[in-house]
Amino acid sequence: MLLSESTHLFTYCTTKLCWITRQSPFGEAQLSDCEMAVNFEAVTTPDDIVTVIATDPLTNNETWTQISTGEMVVFVEGKVIEHLHSES
Repeated sequence: MLLSESTHLFTYCTTKLCWITRQSPFGEAQLSDCEMAVNFEAVTTPDDIVTVIATDPLTNNETWTQISTGEMVVFVEGKVIEHLHSES
């Protein structure tokens, strides 16, 4: 689940969810599902912080962070500000 109220992005994982945050210095990312690379340095500024959230990693040359089932991660301006775990 992804939910936002304009300043916070709340992510809650029930099955599969992962994320990656990119910031300067930006590099090239190789897409997992096709033979294509994206040079993020060409489309960002040194001040940009970009977070991508997906069910599976979208690139194969970067380290993605898996969100555990029952975990909520809260982002503000592309940065993680909170990790919350549901109690079993």
